[in-house]
Amino acid sequence: MKVKRFFAATMQEALRMVREEMGADAVILSNQKVGGGVEIVTALDYDEQLAMSQVDVASSPEKAPSPTQIGRMQAERHVRLQEEMERAREKISGVKNRQTIDNKDQPSPAPSEVESTQKSAPTSELESMRAELHHLKDLLNQQLQNSSEARKSTDSAASIVKSNIEDRLSRMGIEKSLIDALMPGIKEGADISVAWNRALAELSHVLAVEDDELIDRGGVYALVGQTGSGKTTTIGKMAARYVLQHGPESVALITTDRYRIAAHEQLMVFGRILNIPVRIVDEQNSLDDVIDSLQDKKLVLIDTAGLNHQDPDWAEQLHEIRDSKYPIQSYLVLSAITQTQIMKSTYHYYKMVGLAGCLVTKLDEAVSLGEVISFLYLSGLSVAYVTDGQKIPDDIHLAKAHSIVSRGVSLFKEQEKFESELLSNTQGRIHNNGRANELTSMYFGHTA
Repeated sequence: MKVKRFFAATMQEALRMVREEMGADAVILSNQKVGGGVEIVTALDYDEQLAMSQVDVASSPEKAPSPTQIGRMQAERHVRLQEEMERAREKISGVKNRQTIDNKDQPSPAPSEVESTQKSAPTSELESMRAELHHLKDLLNQQLQNSSEARKSTDSAASIVKSNIEDRLSRMGIEKSLIDALMPGIKEGADISVAWNRALAELSHVLAVEDDELIDRGGVYALVGQTGSGKTTTIGKMAARYVLQHGPESVALITTDRYRIAAHEQLMVFGRILNIPVRIVDEQNSLDDVIDSLQDKKLVLIDTAGLNHQDPDWAEQLHEIRDSKYPIQSYLVLSAITQTQIMKSTYHYYKMVGLAGCLVTKLDEAVSLGEVISFLYLSGLSVAYVTDGQKIPDDIHLAKAHSIVSRGVSLFKEQEKFESELLSNTQGRIHNNGRANELTSMYFGHTA
């Protein structure tokens, strides 16, 4: 820590001097009026927490000094040492000057006389000043060393906490880029449990979720995504949820999957059960023509075919959605059991339709949610719904960021428990096998 005092006629002039000499990072430890103006004491690399840790505080909390008082105490200590060192230097310089003058005024002594004088009177005043200067240097160096060691200790403790949090998040399946984004929110010196809860809170904050129900807003929505992600079942859950709240009169379903034999049969079953119309887009009926026929409906849900992106029909289907005269909002359907790289590539191929958000399915089948959470953060897509089972409409829920993170932590704990039990069982088998080999050796050794 570098400490320096500034004197000026006015506070403005003193602050200007501080900025010019110490820079914008200087911390003002104290200021006071003095004869002829003001005095400011400043410091560079000042650590308030470190300063507080070095102050002896009485047992009564009321007697604890304030941060301002601690700063002034630190400043006075440094300035006092520096002033004493300066006085010591001046004394040494004065002694040297007097010796030089005395030597000039007196005739040069014989070499034997010089040697005798040095032995009898070894410039005691000069040696005393030098000793005092060395002592002051040692005091100042010791204070700086203590500050450095205390800072290293604080940094080491904070590093251990952050390392532990990073390890937990990594084992949850969270990607490094997201972990790095969360670390600045972890306070130095925090208890590990406090730091962990803070990290989870930050994790919840980075996830975007829809504030209200998509089906309540009404409009035309298309669910897009890979085969097997659960688009058709999710459409049925959304439709059933709407019918229970608003009745069947103002909702309809559309399927664009005309590429597979009997691909729309499941949707037809939902339509019959819910008593709502289901329309099919084919060579005779374009998507816009079908939507034209459903203009009296408040909510229209479109189920799409999960084709490979290299299939020409895949591009045709997406262009039909993107180029529609109606404001179709497309939502990407992601399975929670999908690998991270597949999620990223799926997003890459479907973003051409202008994704409005996403739905996360099959949470009940996932063993980890870190990958999904990381993808949601990296893509920036807001989550409308999550699903966690086959029951219609029970197993669909409005997305809540804290619920997703909480479920991810629960899965992480279950996985840790499973791995611990697996390791324990493995060690037990190794021990038993070793004991069996030992008994076998004893037996055969005896009978031999």
